[in-house]
Amino acid sequence: MEVFDLHCDTLYKAMMNNAPIDLAGYEFRVKDLYSSSRWKQCMAVWVPDDVSELPKEFRDKPLIEYFISSAEKLIEECKRLNIPFNDVKAEKSLMLTLENSSILDNDISNIDILKKYGVKIATLTWNDHNCIGDGAMVNNPKGATEFGKCVIKEYIKRGIAIDTSHTSDALFYDIASENPRYILATHSNSRRICHHKRNITDEQFCYIRDNGGIVGINLHKDFLKSDGTPKIKDILNHIYHFLSLGGEDVVALGTDFDGADIISEIPSSKYFYKLYNSLIENNFEKSVVDKIFYKNALEFYDKL
Repeated sequence: MEVFDLHCDTLYKAMMNNAPIDLAGYEFRVKDLYSSSRWKQCMAVWVPDDVSELPKEFRDKPLIEYFISSAEKLIEECKRLNIPFNDVKAEKSLMLTLENSSILDNDISNIDILKKYGVKIATLTWNDHNCIGDGAMVNNPKGATEFGKCVIKEYIKRGIAIDTSHTSDALFYDIASENPRYILATHSNSRRICHHKRNITDEQFCYIRDNGGIVGINLHKDFLKSDGTPKIKDILNHIYHFLSLGGEDVVALGTDFDGADIISEIPSSKYFYKLYNSLIENNFEKSVVDKIFYKNALEFYDKL
């Protein structure tokens, strides 16, 4: 089984705990890299909307300093664990991404720092409003700020894929109006199946599909089922719906490990096989399952 997971927040936990990224209690487990022939894990630098949720030493500093420290930590951890950093060509690698472009802090030149550390995928917001625009949970969102519009253009110019997970609908369409070269939703499910503002509409999915993007399936309970306890079958419902929209080359994985309330049947990366086997047992073609688990994300990254 080959795995390419577009999103986890394990690096944030490691920063908060001032600890390695391979602690036994984390949901993404580095040791699971070695149980697969090929494995890529995107490690997000998550910047919370509330700076009090940052490690204490960064709460009164420019946000870009937190990004730099997080990136340097991941580089050092890769060296310690002998895992390639940001190398999509390697059999196994940890890939650096950005969750919340608030770290730019109204300074477009900070994008140079993202490029220095090899960031190829970035969300514009988290859930609230920031200097870029309105996140998914903002009431009556207005979309991108003037600075945000400049950032969108610069990301497009610099070849950074714009991740629409966490954007409001208004901000999504501000992105789309600029015809981005690379667009995706790293960890968002179907709003048709589970009506949550963090999920994407069919129209948004089709826009991503038609523009060569991908959508990572999120394992957060609230994004899988509106009420009750979600099961693996609910994950399959989201995948099936996206496939019905022509998503065979679009659907991927974006677990949200270590950053969400994860479905109990897949409590960590050790249990990916349960989802893989469930897809096969429910008559999803193996070639399609392999695309979802690895190939679609790999082909997208190969373009960046």
